[in-house]
Amino acid sequence: MVFADYILKLGSFIFNRTPSFRGLIRLYLSFNCLMLKIGANPIALAKMKDGTMLFVDLRSNTEMFAFYRGNYDSDLVQSIRSLLSPDSCFLDVGANIGFYTIAIAAMLKSQNGSGKVIAFEPFDGNYERLIQNISLNNLEGYCSTWKIGLSSAALDSEITLREDFVGGSETGNAAIPTNPEFDKCFKRVPIKLDRLDNVWQDIQKSIGKIDVIKIDIEGHEDYCLDGGLETIRTNRPIILMEVCKPYYAARSVELDEKFFPLIPKQYSIYRLSNGRWQIINSLNECDTIDNVFLVPEEKSGHFHHAQLISRP
Repeated sequence: MVFADYILKLGSFIFNRTPSFRGLIRLYLSFNCLMLKIGANPIALAKMKDGTMLFVDLRSNTEMFAFYRGNYDSDLVQSIRSLLSPDSCFLDVGANIGFYTIAIAAMLKSQNGSGKVIAFEPFDGNYERLIQNISLNNLEGYCSTWKIGLSSAALDSEITLREDFVGGSETGNAAIPTNPEFDKCFKRVPIKLDRLDNVWQDIQKSIGKIDVIKIDIEGHEDYCLDGGLETIRTNRPIILMEVCKPYYAARSVELDEKFFPLIPKQYSIYRLSNGRWQIINSLNECDTIDNVFLVPEEKSGHFHHAQLISRP
């Protein structure tokens, strides 16, 4: 419906420029629901505030936010940007449709660097949209994509298509199964898994060394670290990692007991508190859904300096 698509674009233009206020999210949620009901195309072009563009599915809450506000994890993306040089290598583990991949690759391109983004995304729908978004921004020369999930073993597995897909979205958050009760409402589809230590043997021939890794894979982060122990020990990258406690609770995992043996020696854990990244001694200090940086001792000075630069 042409009229609905026109009104949808107009709404995006307005909401992108509207200062935040209480009730804004509820307002554009209602607007989005109305537009989809009257026939607007759910696959829309989001114009991000960093100048990049992304095809998003408006039936996904995560992607809808990007469409109406023009950003996604903007503070974390800026923190990563501040840690990278034009020639850096960034691994995006759980790339989804490319929120981090596109933002970081666009930065590398703008600086005429030789750096590279290596993106891992196992679900077909997300992977195809990731490729589409890389092409949309002419970033093929700065991105390498792998349609696999990173885990502790190389095997055929399944992934659960979670809340976004229940609403009809073609893309969105997906998670490797935890337990039958936690996953019972969600469809499963086949995927392939491999170990970072395996795939890095091929990648490193043309890349060199890993500088920063982002791991956001819905409660499978410990398996990813386990499968990349040697690569991480050798490269000693800074790691941004999501900590989503409900997934670990569903597996009866005690966070410190599980993660501390997987974090290399002389690494510190940083969590954002009161606007500053501060060292914590336990992952149990994290909120229900949180993010931490794992930083090697020899890069702590660079990390602190970079975070000062990344502040507005």
